[in-house]
Amino acid sequence: MGILAWLEASGLAEWVRTSTVGYPLMITAHAIGMAVMVGLAFLLDMRLLGMFRGIPFPALHRFFAVARAGFAINFLSGVALFTTEATTYVSDFMFVSKIALVLAGAATALWLQAAVGRDSTSWSDAVAPGAVRLVAVLSILCWVGATITGRLIAYL
Repeated sequence: MGILAWLEASGLAEWVRTSTVGYPLMITAHAIGMAVMVGLAFLLDMRLLGMFRGIPFPALHRFFAVARAGFAINFLSGVALFTTEATTYVSDFMFVSKIALVLAGAATALWLQAAVGRDSTSWSDAVAPGAVRLVAVLSILCWVGATITGRLIAYL
């Protein structure tokens, strides 16, 4: 637990915890990053499941850089928020569940991005292959779960 206590005593943790700007800035950045990342993940997932058929599959590739930027904002702001109560968070069921779901969601996003980039030109315009659709459903479940557990951290 030494590193966790060190994180809680860091200047970053102190700034986030005590300044009038730190916490509001980090929680706002976290919400914006999540909205961008999860929103674009849902767009991709829904298209792969057959909705928004006017968007060709290869065109989805353009959104990946924006989604990665949202993830980076979420990661950096999340680390800053984590430092304020690191020793508490590592044993909090909701926090650990959220992190597991985020990692699973990130894995599905990477897999789907690779599949779209590599194979989408050979798919029919209507629906992606079955394995891709399954991963899209898993992605949706991961991001919904991560969002819910993330919100519950503050309340449970």
